[in-house]
Amino acid sequence: MASTIPLGVPAAPKLELKIKCKGLADLDFLSKSDPQCFVFLMDAKTRTWSKEPIGKTEMILNKLECEFVKSIVIDYRFESVQPIRFTVVDVDNRNNPAWTAQELIGHFDTEVGKIVGSRGRTLAGRLEHPQHRSSNRGTVVVSAEEQSQSKRVIKFNIEATKLAKKGLFSSDPSSFFIIHRASENGVFAPIYQSPVVRSKSNPIWAEFSMKEIQLCNGDPNRQLKIEVKKHKENGQHTTIGRTPVFTLAELLGSSLPKSFPLSPMPAGTELLIRRMIVTEPPSFLDYLAGGVQLNLVVAIDFTQSNGDPRHPQSLHYKNPSGENDYTRAIRSVGNILQCYDTDKKFPVYGFGGRVNGAVSHCFALNGNPQYPEVDGVDGILAAYWHALQFAELYGPTNFAPVINQTAAICNQHRAGSAEEYYVLLILTDGVITDMDNTVRAIVEGSRLGLSIIIVGVGNANFDNMNVLDADDEPLRANGKVMARDIVQFVPFRDFQVGAFGNEALAEAVLAEVPDQFVSYMTQNKVQARPPPRADTMMAMNNGGVQYAPPVNAAPTGHPSPAPSNYSASRSSMSQPRASMSQPQSPTVYNPNPYGATPGAVPPQPQSPTFYNPNPFGAPPSPSFAAGSSYNLNPYSHNPYAPGPQYGVGPPPPGPYGAPPGPYGAPPGPYANGAPPGPYTNGAPPSPYSNPFGLPPQAPMAAPPSPVSRSPQALPDNRGSWGGKH
Repeated sequence: MASTIPLGVPAAPKLELKIKCKGLADLDFLSKSDPQCFVFLMDAKTRTWSKEPIGKTEMILNKLECEFVKSIVIDYRFESVQPIRFTVVDVDNRNNPAWTAQELIGHFDTEVGKIVGSRGRTLAGRLEHPQHRSSNRGTVVVSAEEQSQSKRVIKFNIEATKLAKKGLFSSDPSSFFIIHRASENGVFAPIYQSPVVRSKSNPIWAEFSMKEIQLCNGDPNRQLKIEVKKHKENGQHTTIGRTPVFTLAELLGSSLPKSFPLSPMPAGTELLIRRMIVTEPPSFLDYLAGGVQLNLVVAIDFTQSNGDPRHPQSLHYKNPSGENDYTRAIRSVGNILQCYDTDKKFPVYGFGGRVNGAVSHCFALNGNPQYPEVDGVDGILAAYWHALQFAELYGPTNFAPVINQTAAICNQHRAGSAEEYYVLLILTDGVITDMDNTVRAIVEGSRLGLSIIIVGVGNANFDNMNVLDADDEPLRANGKVMARDIVQFVPFRDFQVGAFGNEALAEAVLAEVPDQFVSYMTQNKVQARPPPRADTMMAMNNGGVQYAPPVNAAPTGHPSPAPSNYSASRSSMSQPRASMSQPQSPTVYNPNPYGATPGAVPPQPQSPTFYNPNPFGAPPSPSFAAGSSYNLNPYSHNPYAPGPQYGVGPPPPGPYGAPPGPYGAPPGPYANGAPPGPYTNGAPPSPYSNPFGLPPQAPMAAPPSPVSRSPQALPDNRGSWGGKH
């Protein structure tokens, strides 16, 4: 992460590690072991192996000698000792992707520097089992190659002809192909495996794309070859034929389609590269420079298993430093993402809590279901602490409602330019109880501009959460397959040790977001806009459009004005301007979505400001008359607490209303609610005490919206359940 690297130090080069195994111990009785390799780095502060792997290979069925297609990419730091562990397991539990749920074959511990310093950058090591040190568990062979920085992507259409049947009564073969790439020392290794095409003698495989760094590591003269195999359900696949060696440069210089004979098959059995397109898609940084925003949505677990927040054992307990694991996780992720959000307004929800006697799996933590956004990370934390006072911890743990609510927000703001992307941060202490509904919600959400980060808080068993991560197998629901990987899960307990735990957590949970983001933009054929010119940089908060300055400049203490027809980019609650009884001078924008009609800004300095940038506190200066029937604070309505609502009667006490006393009307021209200047031109004094002289109800009416931010529009899955699993 950039914040942890001193200025002036270049980014660490990337190493690609290719792994193969030889002579593995056979741990299965009726078949051979199904190996998979997990790779771990050692924490430099604690000198212990990280609990979560930095990468893992695919699982290979029934093989004691195997080469893994999936490579592992790590940072290489010459100046540091980098202990690294290769853990090989026999996969027995395919429903649980955690390595601890499998049978251990053995570990091989070494250092990254030893791999790089070995002849040919290839190092072999003996696997050892902690309880069976004398037994032969097999050998791991690791090869390293520095990864290039190419951004190019290559799209292929490949097919084969006349794949012969084997045997008199054999049917047409089910087949797949593997692309092999030569390393710098000329040793070939698999880099891509296609899906299987069933029972076709002339198979046509689905179009696929590869990054150039994966295909040839940025070297168009790197040798390649393709092997076509006959698929067998027991994993004992047989080779049908291999192409001659070729290079990307040769393909680029040839006319397509280009055919290759498949040796040793007879003439006419060929592999055909029908189509190849080389593109250089925009990078994550290119999109950000063009003005695309990353928006954060937060959902927090309010189920019983967290424990009573008043007790120190509770996960919601505020420790003497004013923190807990929930707040630390919010700060770690929020402080990164808020840098890419211009208005820094974040919707915040709770789930699994009981509010006013009813269980809700998606309720606004600020108490305003029509406008659940808060200001910045501090606003998230303030809403969280306050919600613990009015929401009863209950259950069960359902994710689908908050995912569907975030998807509704994505759909609402989905435009052809796709200039917004959302990251949903779910913080939970337990295993979900609506797995099927959650899978369906994720599959649907994978077609939207959405990434989902799940942070497990506490010591529960989160192994089943890895199913949602879908690194090995894409999720399926209702006959659909997820369009792309959008979920990342990490347990918070793995980042509690060490001085840089918060930074490490943010790095772990956000590492996949750039690729997920680019994948969405690429699938939807969205091109990055060019960065704005220097003279328009100040207009980025208005979507990259530079507006003419308003006629009346805002006085000191007021927010910077924008045009009167400007609408907030993410708020569906924008209000139509109420008509004024007298002619108005040129208007400026009022950023308060629940405030009164925008009108001329008073030309003279004002002692009390009418805008409250703090959604949880009282107005920053005395602008309300005591006992006022109208309260400009948009968060004064708290449907979950007793007391006056929508400005009927005096403002309620607490963080959502204006406290009595110093917020009474100041003496002078403001006593009757009508400020001097353009507000009183030709108009009699207003009976209302707000600075705009409007009735208390008019400005609160929201126009109809195709999608409401309110979670009340969604099923809350209420039932007679009385506890949480």
